[in-house]
Order: sequence, then structure tokens, then C-alpha cells
Amino acid sequence: MIEEFEQKEKQTRHLLRMGIVMILLLIALILASARIHTFKILGNAHYSEQEVADMIFSGPWDTNSFYQFIKDKTQPHKQLPFVEKYQIHWTGPLSVEIIVYEKNVVGYVDYMSSHMYFDKDGIIVESTNDTLPGIPRVEGLEFGSIVLYKPLPVANNRVFNDILNLTGSLAEYGISCDNVKYDTFLNATLTIGDLEVALGQDNLMEMKISTLNDILPKLAGRKGELDLSEYKENTDRESYIFKEKKS
Repeated sequence: MIEEFEQKEKQTRHLLRMGIVMILLLIALILASARIHTFKILGNAHYSEQEVADMIFSGPWDTNSFYQFIKDKTQPHKQLPFVEKYQIHWTGPLSVEIIVYEKNVVGYVDYMSSHMYFDKDGIIVESTNDTLPGIPRVEGLEFGSIVLYKPLPVANNRVFNDILNLTGSLAEYGISCDNVKYDTFLNATLTIGDLEVALGQDNLMEMKISTLNDILPKLAGRKGELDLSEYKENTDRESYIFKEKKS
């Protein structure tokens, strides 16, 4: 009787262990196959939702829900070009919301065969061969050697505030330009297709861009130089001069 009881107890323990192993294997299988299938991206402007998702979840296990949850809590996030930081919020076991905080890039200069993008404070935030849509090339700045994540070494740091005001006004009216050129007195000249637009210094810049927005439709398809540098507020006369160039 005792031997029979011990045999049954062994069988029970064996079945219990087997059951635990099966449960653990089932849990492992569920966790391994639990893939994030819904991504909601917020705050992105330079990248599409798919581009952001592809960069963050680039590894073979990155879309695994359990692995990504642990990784998000225990490891630093990836460094993404033109992105200051991002946050991952779980909206369900298989769905996430990603909030992207992009760097405030206002322009770039060409240096050593690369585009060196800088932010509103003149800090070089990215070096790449890619051209970022909507960000103008800035010419006319004199600088020495450039170091990533360090200020662009220019003689007059006021130019960065001027660039910020200019690009902000252009963005407000949805005007894109190819490049901005500054002279030593910080007079700005835009290149928009076949048009060169002289804007002068930073004063009344928002009004100048507002006027430019009104003028551009009239100059569609034309080549020439548009001078808004002598713009005057509260005047009955048009404060611009257009000189057409013959093809």
C-alpha cells in the first residue's frame, strides 16, 4: 500500500511538473507571437508615420510586445536623425502611441560634402547627405571648422534669430525657398525658383513675407529680381521693385 501510494504521488508530481512546463511553454509561445500591430505617431513633421515606425522598430524583435515593453523601460531610446526624443505609450497589449519631439531645425550649411543642419540656437544637430524638405540652405555665413552638436562658429550670432524669424514667417504663409543668402550686414536674399527676393535686414520681416505672399502669384513663371528691402509700413505706394530677366 505504501509503495502504491508513493508511486501515485510520484506520478502526480510528474504530471504537475509537466503541466507547469506546458503552461510556461504556452505563455512563452504567446509572448513570442504577440506582435505590435497598431502604431499611432504624433508630433512627426519631417517623417511619415511609417518612417518613424520603421526607424524605432528596426530590429527583428522590436515589434514583439513583451520584448519592446521591457526594452522601453530598461534601455535608452535609439538616436533618430532630426528627433530630440520620443516617448512610447501603450494603448493596448498590441498597440502603441509614439510621441515624437523633433529638433527645431531652421537651416543648413554645406561643409565637407555634407549638409550640416542647425537649430534656432545655431547648434549643429545633424550631418547628412540627404536634403530635408522645407529647410533652406543658408549661404554667406563665414565660419571655421564645424563640430556636430556644437554651435556653428559664426562672427555674429544674431543671424540665427534672423533666420528663425525668416523661416517662421515663410512657414506661416507656406512659402518654400531654395536657399537664403546673407551679406556681412545680415541683409537676406531668398532664391525661389527663378526669382531672387531681396528682403534686407530683419526689421518688418513678417510684413515683408506677407507682401511676398501676395506678390508671388502675380510672378508665377517669371524670372527676375524682387526687391522688398525698402518695405515701408503704412504707405499707399507699393514698397517693392521687380526687375524681370530676359531668358
